[in-house]
Amino acid sequence: MDRIAQRCVIAWILQWTVLTGASGQNTRLDFVYGGTGDAGVILQEYLEPYARMIGSNLTAGWYNTARPHKLGGLDVTASVSWSRAPLAALTYDISGMELDGTIELSAPDEAPTIAGEQEERPSIYYTEEGIEYARFTLPDGTGVDFFPLPMLQMTVGLPFGTDVSARFVPMIGFGNYGEIGLWGVGGKHSVSQWIPVIKRIRPLDISLQGGYTRVTSSSHITVEPQAIVEVDPSPAFNWDDQFIVQDVQGWTVNLITSQTLAFITFYQGIGYASSLVEIRAEGHYPVQFVIPSGPDENKTSYEIVNDPVTLRYQNFSNIRLNAGARLKMGIFTLHYDFTHTFYSTHSVGIGFTFR
Repeated sequence: MDRIAQRCVIAWILQWTVLTGASGQNTRLDFVYGGTGDAGVILQEYLEPYARMIGSNLTAGWYNTARPHKLGGLDVTASVSWSRAPLAALTYDISGMELDGTIELSAPDEAPTIAGEQEERPSIYYTEEGIEYARFTLPDGTGVDFFPLPMLQMTVGLPFGTDVSARFVPMIGFGNYGEIGLWGVGGKHSVSQWIPVIKRIRPLDISLQGGYTRVTSSSHITVEPQAIVEVDPSPAFNWDDQFIVQDVQGWTVNLITSQTLAFITFYQGIGYASSLVEIRAEGHYPVQFVIPSGPDENKTSYEIVNDPVTLRYQNFSNIRLNAGARLKMGIFTLHYDFTHTFYSTHSVGIGFTFR
């Protein structure tokens, strides 16, 4: 796997800390060394482009025509949607954050998000009574400002001008990097059939469409106490239970139209899109500190914290605009569309359909 392909895979399954290029080593979550509060604040900014990209992907690719199937009709489509983060989402301003640690700006005030990339980055160090007990450099991003999400979708025609759709990607593992899976359900109902004037215009179809998609993934990471620790209270502790887990949900409801001319169909949609992204650091992690009293007073040590960080990104009531075209060659179809919601998203797909 070459360097670019590896980075895309790592971004796809949520490897959001310091990337190791082609080395194949596990990533780290150095944020937690200075405390769970700062870790949550920094991660919230660092991962925001990822949350918005995947939220955009989940509401895309649901339809390529407003015309429903006849009863018993079938459509199976393999597609991939990819959203792209804007330039402003590639960095975040670390200097304005209220952190417990002291920021060492050996580089510009800005640090890269997961979608950005920056060779020189600020460092953060933590002290107590003049004693330094933790230090880390803010992580680099992937350098990949887009997020591809493939899926397989099947649609079946029901009575009364209605379609029901299901999309599914089984849980796929990527060696030591992690795993990801997807499922969703949706439906489409013809509005044209209830409006006599429009019903007589054969090339034109109008429908209401809605869909729900959920993605779950987990990624193994490694965070052990830093070498700066002088007193190790649990030298035999096993840190192998550390995972980054994500749970992403996306909803959309749309009014869609399409115009079918021979073998080509043009379609458009307007509606609302919402997403909820939850990201959790699960397992046991070392949070470092200075021992305040006792025989080891003023020496550095750590405490073990379970499940230290939970982040939630909510995007509600975002206007969703969509336009695309589908080519139909016998039972085979090709389609492309562009959607603007949280971020701009492109979708392409190939499939077969009948009735």
